[in-house]
Amino acid sequence: MGVVLGIVMFMSLVLIHELGHFISAKKSGVKVLEFGIGIPPKVCKLRTDRSWTEYTLNLLPLGWFVRLKGEDPKDEADFNAKDSFITATIGKKILILIAGVGMNLLLAWALFTVIFTTGTQPISILPENALSSHENSYLMPTVNFLKTQWFISGDLVSTPAKIEKVSEELLGQKMGLVSWDTIISINNEPVDVWNIGSVLKTNIGKDITVLFSRDEKKIITETHCPVDNCILWLTFYAGTLNLKPIKFPLFTAMWISLKEIKAQTVLTFSALGTLGSDLISFNKDRIKTSINKLTWPAGAIKFGETLLNVGGLKLYLGFAGIISLALAIFNVLPIPALDGGRLLGVLIQWIGKLKPEKYFNVEWYINLVFFIALMALWIYILLKDLVHFRDIKIPFLG
Repeated sequence: MGVVLGIVMFMSLVLIHELGHFISAKKSGVKVLEFGIGIPPKVCKLRTDRSWTEYTLNLLPLGWFVRLKGEDPKDEADFNAKDSFITATIGKKILILIAGVGMNLLLAWALFTVIFTTGTQPISILPENALSSHENSYLMPTVNFLKTQWFISGDLVSTPAKIEKVSEELLGQKMGLVSWDTIISINNEPVDVWNIGSVLKTNIGKDITVLFSRDEKKIITETHCPVDNCILWLTFYAGTLNLKPIKFPLFTAMWISLKEIKAQTVLTFSALGTLGSDLISFNKDRIKTSINKLTWPAGAIKFGETLLNVGGLKLYLGFAGIISLALAIFNVLPIPALDGGRLLGVLIQWIGKLKPEKYFNVEWYINLVFFIALMALWIYILLKDLVHFRDIKIPFLG
């Protein structure tokens, strides 16, 4: 059920994004030639509407797409037509290109508002100083932030890392851990529910020795903490931490949701900055580690599945909001083939007063190369996630 819900969530978020492009193009007078389900090659045409937009079913089930008139400079008739994208005003071009990102931002804001109005728990608790004091997240807060906002009552004490749930076929289960076990130490360093994540982080890529107790007996188990998946996938009892629901009146929740978008954006760009510095470091180990940390979408679906089982629908809606925001941020990056890259191209052509038929002919090839590269990376990450999170055997990957 979690897998099905995850697939539906991802398809819905991409659909919302493409509907932004679709609706804004229609309202701007730019002809939409095709609204596709999946990625070509085309399997069949489903229908044609009154404005002669074709709705098609395509072979690769990797999302949706919108094809506008005038995007292919090889077709001179469409390229120079009055209702083509290229001949549209600069304002209409910008609107069409940012509409998808705008739809994902609006959806994230709406989902955050719903869960903050009805009351929710955090998705995860971050280490202290993960965000500045002005950009604290309510869905991924620190313990001190929760205390200052009065969502924690009582004193915070060291809470034993007693296991509530072990995710199937993942690292924790392979180590032989079961519910009610209590992890005492990792590589001789004492742990509790508050520091176990940071202790694991210091042991990425190393062999680890885990000491835990079961029925008053102490047991030692050993495993390797892989660089691409050093996560135990365990749920722990909160113990003495009395966490109140994070809940606000409607209009306050709407404002808090905007602050949450800002906080999640800071977290995302921080992670992107780390990824970028690793990729340009020319250090093979750092590059490999960073690429292996990328997860999308099978890993995200697995996390959402666990979140649904542990936290219920409200937390899952919050997770969907974070994924919608991540889609918006990713698409706004100035990378060819993405909305941000295409927007940059439109601005360069407009500011430089370059001839569209020459500039966009070159850009079309650049976008094609980057699209193929991004799709290859997407497929690689998908296969890698299937190996690690679904235990599917794939040649050369596992």
